[in-house]
Amino acid sequence: MGDNKKLSKEEEGSLVNGRVEEESVEERGVRGSKLPQYVAAIIVNLAAFTQGTIVGWPSPVMPALQSEEGPVFDQPMTDDEVSLMGALLCAGATILTPVYSYLANNKSRKLTGYLIGIPPVICWLMTIYAKTKVVLYVARFFIGCVGAGNTVLCPIYVTEIAEDSVRGSLGTYVMLFFYVGVLFSYSIGGYTSYTTFSWICLFVPLLFMFAFFWLPESPFYLMMKNKPDQARKALTWLRSGDSRLVEEEISKITEVIQRSKHDRNKKPSIKDLFLDRGTRRAMVVSLGLVANNQLCGMFAVLTFTVTIFKDSGSDLSPNLASILVGVLQCLGIFVTAALIDRAGRRILQIISNIALSVCLGVLGLYSYYKIGGADVSSYGWVPVVCLCSYVVFIGLGVTIIPYIVMNEIFPPEMRGMALTINYVIMWVLAFVVTRYFIPVADVFGLDVCYGFFAFCCVLGALFAYYMLPETKNKSLETILREFRGDVETDIPLQEVVREKKGLNDVE
Repeated sequence: MGDNKKLSKEEEGSLVNGRVEEESVEERGVRGSKLPQYVAAIIVNLAAFTQGTIVGWPSPVMPALQSEEGPVFDQPMTDDEVSLMGALLCAGATILTPVYSYLANNKSRKLTGYLIGIPPVICWLMTIYAKTKVVLYVARFFIGCVGAGNTVLCPIYVTEIAEDSVRGSLGTYVMLFFYVGVLFSYSIGGYTSYTTFSWICLFVPLLFMFAFFWLPESPFYLMMKNKPDQARKALTWLRSGDSRLVEEEISKITEVIQRSKHDRNKKPSIKDLFLDRGTRRAMVVSLGLVANNQLCGMFAVLTFTVTIFKDSGSDLSPNLASILVGVLQCLGIFVTAALIDRAGRRILQIISNIALSVCLGVLGLYSYYKIGGADVSSYGWVPVVCLCSYVVFIGLGVTIIPYIVMNEIFPPEMRGMALTINYVIMWVLAFVVTRYFIPVADVFGLDVCYGFFAFCCVLGALFAYYMLPETKNKSLETILREFRGDVETDIPLQEVVREKKGLNDVE
């Protein structure tokens, strides 16, 4: 029988929401460095940077493709053809998302990464040497594989390699790198030729594959495949050689896998997602976040960026206006990265939606009076302020929180299927908005479209307030228990604290 040591007030106060804080600030300071986790997150999110360059590519090259002396075709592209080219990217991602989800969950995260990098190299070559619009359409369709693979791989890999204390901030990298990639395209594409710009974009996936080669496989995936020795080796690098942290992580991963209610030898079905209370609630939350993500009006606002700046009387060129918007988008993500593990996911999602609804509402009113013939020339600054505020606040929550939360709230054996369904729905919504926004705006007017998106953001704020639980700084096992509604509050406090501190001699 060991000594039954009395708990200090600090230890008793560390039990929060049915869990014990992992360690004090002083203890964290002497533990392993988190630098390898940041390095791994940066490298894997080069895939997101690649996607950003792909999404940003059309903006600077469209004037050339629609000119009489275009760099590729004899006839300039029409507005409808440009819209179709953008939508094909989403269509390709929609179809390829299940493929990449299967690869990530059955054939390793590493293989998935390589198969994200190879197709865009081929597609960029097709883009460079395209002589017909059909070839360019095919290239844009299949280059959607980067979007499909990125949305599957980057969030799940970062979630599985990061410690609880930095999982949220590292999870923001997927959108940060995406926006930096878009900004890269805006900055380079506006000042280089069609061919030179495309060759530069081709280099990006090559850089990703070279850097990704040196990363370890996800330790969570290795444990799921019953490879504990390889998982320990991967964690040893990720936790800077701290053997105590490695064993703690192995224990946590083992607990998550063993506590799964479903038989891992049984292939999960879609029906299983709605039979279990925890996964059913997680599906409702994730579907709400996905709908909020795509119906927040991002495409509607960014499509008319240049028009908004022109109407304000600004002397900024279209290229500089696009670059300014890209910088503001990155600023929003930087703010999120700094706040998400402090303020939390839920409050940022609510604030983001409220701010977006205000910006969209004001843009809708401005468009309404302008379409109605009112003299709004002296208020040209209003839409510019709304636009700049919008692109900052959209990065504060709505565009990034879904990727983080969805990878935290599903049990491992259901995560692949659940994320596949959510990502497919996300890309379908993206296709619909991308393909039909401009035709709908032509029929009903921009004011109606802005008003609709503002209403969706109000609904998003209400959804986050009533339905989105807080997951900041919680272990994955704690989150899953809370979603199941079986938080173990009956565990003796002394036993919990002693277990966390490695004191197994409880009386």
